[in-house]
Amino acid sequence: MSEYAVECKDIAKNYGHIHALRSVSLKIKPGEIVGVLGHNGAGKSTFLKIVGTQLMPSRGTAHILGKDVERQRKEVRRIVGFLGHLSFMYDELTVEENLQFYGQMFEINQVDLKNRIEEVIDLVDLDRYRAVEVKKLSHGLRKRSDLARIFLHSPKVIILDEPFSGLDEAAVKLLINSLKSQGEGATILLSSHEFDLVKGTCNRTMVFRDGRVASDTGGS
Repeated sequence: MSEYAVECKDIAKNYGHIHALRSVSLKIKPGEIVGVLGHNGAGKSTFLKIVGTQLMPSRGTAHILGKDVERQRKEVRRIVGFLGHLSFMYDELTVEENLQFYGQMFEINQVDLKNRIEEVIDLVDLDRYRAVEVKKLSHGLRKRSDLARIFLHSPKVIILDEPFSGLDEAAVKLLINSLKSQGEGATILLSSHEFDLVKGTCNRTMVFRDGRVASDTGGS
């Protein structure tokens, strides 16, 4: 296994003539909690989506614990939990049905899955809503259900793209506490416009500007 949780070499992402990422190279060690900062359009979401296998780079390579995000996409998704701007929960299914579906997708055996669902529902305080269809949940509750989803398979790398967006103070506190509890030992990449929240949660920060890493408080 690689000594790095995330290792990117010269990754770039182009949309026609638009360069969303420009030659980004970086290394993140296991267990680091990294804040990814930058204005809209700076490239941080594109970077996180590539690391989380939601996008493929136009150039360069990215590895998660030694696994290539392009050639070993399925293997990478088994060790990554990704929370983006859009929910991955199915509207017509209840919270618990969604978790059962994703647990089966990750091939968690039924006994372990039942216990694990109870753990993550309790972790994000969703017991009252476990039988509610996701389409009926508020924005904050839906985000908490997505958080339960990404914790379900105990990922080694957790990627959170603007997780605090649209949440009230109580929901933000719950999310941070859940991360501290469930994410212990995991590598966490967290993007946000809330600098104070990032500063209080992360032990390393990277600032993206114009598709590049403009500063990095802990770069290798």
